[in-house]
Amino acid sequence: MRISPGRRLLAATGVWIALATGAVLLAPLLVVAVGVALGGLVLVGFDAWALRRRPPLELRRRLPERAFLGRPAKLELVLRNPSDLPVQAEVFDEWPRDLADPDPVFPKLALAPGQERVLEAEATPRVRGDRPLGRPVALESSPLGLLRRRVSGAAGARLAVYPDTSALLRPEALDPRRALALLGVKPARKRGEGMEFESLRDYVPGDDPRRIDWPASARRGRPVVRLHQHERNHQVVIALDASRLMAGRFAGRTKLDYAVDAALALAYAALLSGDRIGMALFDRRVQGFVPPRRRRRDLGEFVELLRPVQPRIVEADFQALATELAARQRQRALLVLLTDFVEADPASFAGPLGVLAKRHQVLLVAVRDRVYDAPETARGAEDRLRLYRRVVVDELLHEREIALAQLRRRGLHTLDLPPAAITGPVLNRYLAIRAASA
Repeated sequence: MRISPGRRLLAATGVWIALATGAVLLAPLLVVAVGVALGGLVLVGFDAWALRRRPPLELRRRLPERAFLGRPAKLELVLRNPSDLPVQAEVFDEWPRDLADPDPVFPKLALAPGQERVLEAEATPRVRGDRPLGRPVALESSPLGLLRRRVSGAAGARLAVYPDTSALLRPEALDPRRALALLGVKPARKRGEGMEFESLRDYVPGDDPRRIDWPASARRGRPVVRLHQHERNHQVVIALDASRLMAGRFAGRTKLDYAVDAALALAYAALLSGDRIGMALFDRRVQGFVPPRRRRRDLGEFVELLRPVQPRIVEADFQALATELAARQRQRALLVLLTDFVEADPASFAGPLGVLAKRHQVLLVAVRDRVYDAPETARGAEDRLRLYRRVVVDELLHEREIALAQLRRRGLHTLDLPPAAITGPVLNRYLAIRAASA
């Protein structure tokens, strides 16, 4: 806590300075100036004494359990007056600029004795992860308004910002029948229904009506079908690159942000299709791994893994990823790798990914920089610089296509897409690969 002059004291000091200046020219004003100064000191002393006797305001922060990227969230400050006197105060909060700019301010607050007020402010997060918040500060006025006391709330609060999964919670996404129809997923019809029973799932268009479990459907109030052992062979592992190349920005978001959206959409589509889905997060080493899951409620585990991830200024190590997956994922799976590369010679990642392709199906999704998609055409001699730029971009695109072609010769599937356009093509390629292996 710290005491400082209030606005009234600063204004009175200005008046006294003017009076003292006038006393230089008019001697009778000197007596008045001295009297005013002594009276002012007495009042300031009394005000300081009364302020110190009064218990300070209590200020604490109240945060939502989670906030979502791009969606408004309410943050609260709880201000309480524990004294038996009314108090005037101003409250200032400190947020990172990706939550709000300028910071929230609550001026001219009046609190009755013992009153508690909840101050609400709305934030729309633009960055995923744990967003650090500064100390909230309350400036309470003294009884005469000559002084102010500074009271700070606790430091170290963090707002947990999650990827926005609202698109996965729409009616068509919550209803498996509608969601799978929109995605174009149709369960493969296989002969040999006498195989060992494994589990139940909701009926979707395309299922054989003979596989409906009528007693279970009656208990659940909706049609469900029986799954057998041969239907659990589909496994998908999403590997998400969080190295420096994924820090490139497009329309205010990083390439990693777009990759997170695509990874969650693919995870949900795979879970909805009855597949098992796992996820790995890597840069120069594997930072996190979730073994394959098969229930829709397990989507929250993937959201938790991806919530705090931010690009790190390190190189991606594909050999470390290949070694980790070789140890953790022994069953054949579809490996979807969301990454980027700039090397003309893909030896640093072609070798490890080629080894993975011998055991798994590998889909490499190259999230390219926007410079490749914004070529400028020269229109005259004054545009010579644009022409040189076009030549360089064409050369880089050619080298990039050579690298991708080498990966395809090693048995990998590849997609080369701008950040904002990866989700749809990745889902379509997943569906195509799944249908081909059914």
